[in-house]
Amino acid sequence: MLSVGTIEPAGDAHVKDKKAGRMPSGTIHRSIHLLAAALEDLGAQVTLRETERLAIMINEAMSAGARSFHTPEHVFDLVDPRNPHTTLAALFHDLVYYQVDQGFIPQIAEAVQTSIETRDGQLWLRPPGHAEDRSLAICMAVFGFRPGEQLAPFGGMNEFLSALVMHRKLSGVLRDRDLIPATACIEATIPFRRPGENGQTPAELLEARLHAASDEMGLALSHKTIEQTVQWAVTFANRDVANFSEEEVTRFLDNTWKLLPETNPSLRTQGVYSIKSYRIALQKMNGFLRALDPATIFAQYHGAPPRAEYLEMVARGERNVTTAREYLGIKLLTAAVLEAFAQISGGDTPVSLFMGDIGARKKGDRLEDYLPEYQPRAGMQLDQTLYDLLAHGRASASSFDLQNSPLSLYIYLHLGADGFHDFLEAAQKMFVGSLSPRAFLDSLPGEMVASVAEGCAQMAFTRSEELFSYAALRRTER
Repeated sequence: MLSVGTIEPAGDAHVKDKKAGRMPSGTIHRSIHLLAAALEDLGAQVTLRETERLAIMINEAMSAGARSFHTPEHVFDLVDPRNPHTTLAALFHDLVYYQVDQGFIPQIAEAVQTSIETRDGQLWLRPPGHAEDRSLAICMAVFGFRPGEQLAPFGGMNEFLSALVMHRKLSGVLRDRDLIPATACIEATIPFRRPGENGQTPAELLEARLHAASDEMGLALSHKTIEQTVQWAVTFANRDVANFSEEEVTRFLDNTWKLLPETNPSLRTQGVYSIKSYRIALQKMNGFLRALDPATIFAQYHGAPPRAEYLEMVARGERNVTTAREYLGIKLLTAAVLEAFAQISGGDTPVSLFMGDIGARKKGDRLEDYLPEYQPRAGMQLDQTLYDLLAHGRASASSFDLQNSPLSLYIYLHLGADGFHDFLEAAQKMFVGSLSPRAFLDSLPGEMVASVAEGCAQMAFTRSEELFSYAALRRTER
């Protein structure tokens, strides 16, 4: 049995710094310690050198350059040191993020390549073969997948393959019944699922599949064990999306902004991404949040979590999603204004040409330095939460966007809580080509759009003639 405190590998590597009496706190060190402790608790006989190899693989997979949210640090938010099964799930559940990582690292490719095939860029489970593959069979049984079916990117593909890697790496040292709970936890992290055709929740469907797998594969899992497993899985899955129930909406938006570069490669190059690519990123996230049913974020199963706690999570999730929709709406409208100015003055261009560099501190280096002070008219309806978000910002800055939103705030103060939605509809028409950029700008209030045009002219001095000319025309409307 692995004993972290007493067995050491050959050479100078030590799991514990015995002289200092503490464990090194680096990301890889923490991963090794968590994995070693979980395996020891489950009775696995694994050398520390092998534990080290597995932990390094986990960190390498989750440290791909495109990742900004699903990183090793995310693992530590999900770990429960008291439960080795959910600790394994935390370590392995985000190993595969195929569309973001644009493939697999070699160790993961080796683990899954016998089970999948690629057709036209899509992943498919291989048709059933002659040789028994118990790891694959268990994963398919828990996830409800069948040989030969397509693995859908938003239908559990990444979760399934992550679980399969866990089985491939640990099936020789852990019993099936010890891997099943971690597999169920990973399955439960497939997000935002509605009840099935017969009204069963995803948790109830998971329970039914575990019973069937136990019977068909001789796992001898009792009803009590399966119930406990699903409770663990639901608790783990809720923790995976706990960001949605943040008490402070600023922190929820922080993680929303971390996801944008993961799914939009153009945003990863600071200062070079274009206005249109920025708009498309916001548009996709806005579309996702508007389609998201807040009732599908969190789950409850047989008292886990307790009803009062569950209802509070759901309520905070709905509030955060609703606020984020409004925030993204005004940010998207702002991007539309910039995009329209770019189009009438020469075409798409980096955001930084119009807005200035993210880290600029010198007066005159940012667009907002050229905007006049403005007080909203009497009676203008403003949402205080949204106002604070625009004025003071999310909880922290991002690599591609300001923490606060002075240009969006300037536009919001002119249009109000209700008024900006009408102009956002016009922006959507511009995005699909049914309204010209010039017509979109002409629909906006003259004083506001003229001031923004003049600020853009100051920043994008190579386009100042066109922008100042447009501003002058709108000033004549007074």
